[in-house]
Amino acid sequence: MNFNKIKNNLFKLAHSLIATTLSGLYIYYPNAITKNMISFISSTYFTIDTITLMKSEKIEYPLVYHHLGGIILLFCFAFDYYGDLLIYLYYMAELSNIFMYISYHLIKTSPNESIILVSNILQTIIYIYLRIYRFTDILIKNLDIIFNTPLFLFLGIYFMGFVWTALLCKQLYDERLTIRYLIYNNLLQR
Repeated sequence: MNFNKIKNNLFKLAHSLIATTLSGLYIYYPNAITKNMISFISSTYFTIDTITLMKSEKIEYPLVYHHLGGIILLFCFAFDYYGDLLIYLYYMAELSNIFMYISYHLIKTSPNESIILVSNILQTIIYIYLRIYRFTDILIKNLDIIFNTPLFLFLGIYFMGFVWTALLCKQLYDERLTIRYLIYNNLLQR
């Protein structure tokens, strides 16, 4: 068990929980203090994680792009450059990340295969709903804004969501026999 990876994952989970809470709060009760907290905490997190990524043996350039794009989009949000659109996208992105970090943690620490499997299924459903369905809806409704402003950086992050969705679906496909076995033994045998 690699404790550094688990610790790093918990750090990412903590950021997603804080960012989701603050951005959700901001959506319903917009104010300067919450906006500044979101911008500061998340920009700091993305900067620290980008430095960590750049120091690693194998640099994950798509993740570096994701973080740098996130920093720029947070900067736009901080200065009210399409801030309402950005905070809503950011809220959904961080909300979808929570389940990814929980699944990773369970895979690395839990001996209970059923819990891991349920977590992976939940993660996939929530990710697809938020990052594909909802993001596509917002993209279609705001094409002119996204294509004619610096918000075009969102497109790279958006398309990365399709790659991650394919990986999540492949993971579930690989686990299909286990899913069938668990459903049959736990639900249908009662």
